[in-house]
Amino acid sequence: MTNKTASRWSGYLDLGQSLSGVILALFLWTHLLLVSSILIGPEAMDWVARTMELSFLSADGHGYPWVVSLIAIGIALLALLHVVVAIQKIPLNLKQQKALASQMQIVNHGDTRLWRWQAITGVVILLLLPIHLWLIGSAPETIGPVGSARRIWGEYGYLFYLPLLLTVELHAAVGLYRAALKWGLVSESAGRSRLKTLKTVFSLVFVIIGLAALLAFIPHNPA
Repeated sequence: MTNKTASRWSGYLDLGQSLSGVILALFLWTHLLLVSSILIGPEAMDWVARTMELSFLSADGHGYPWVVSLIAIGIALLALLHVVVAIQKIPLNLKQQKALASQMQIVNHGDTRLWRWQAITGVVILLLLPIHLWLIGSAPETIGPVGSARRIWGEYGYLFYLPLLLTVELHAAVGLYRAALKWGLVSESAGRSRLKTLKTVFSLVFVIIGLAALLAFIPHNPA
């Protein structure tokens, strides 16, 4: 493979990583807002759940739960693509880890620290996300105030939903911030500072919304 071809493929991989990351981050925030409909009330969340199942297209109004399963499969495939591309840039062996640690001591750069946190949270997400997608995709008919409450609190799902919430929010915000810098959407130092502040605000807001939604399910737990 020539240098020109290798450079072209590297560009394609960078683009694929950025596009898949942006799509996943936007889906994550949309998903969290939909789940947070429980804060309005059980009727609101039940309406959201049935709408996701395309209940307005079914004769009996019950919808098609398998639509949610297809969405879960699609997100899993997109996440897998994102991981395959991103993992090529993560130091995996001990020698690479030592080199990175040494570099971090010499060059104390904020964006490099963010990249490191993104890599760490990415590993956690890789372990926890498949569990969430399996639970949702294998039993989409249980999505709703009572079913979700049972899964989160009655079946101790909060033990992995809480770390998943914290890691995905940090990972998504940092990823969008780094993608904006990589593709030249923000260049000057002032713009970078504002973008970093916006990243922090978005992370805090969505973490608060997520925590509030988790707590809002407690009264609906039938156990």
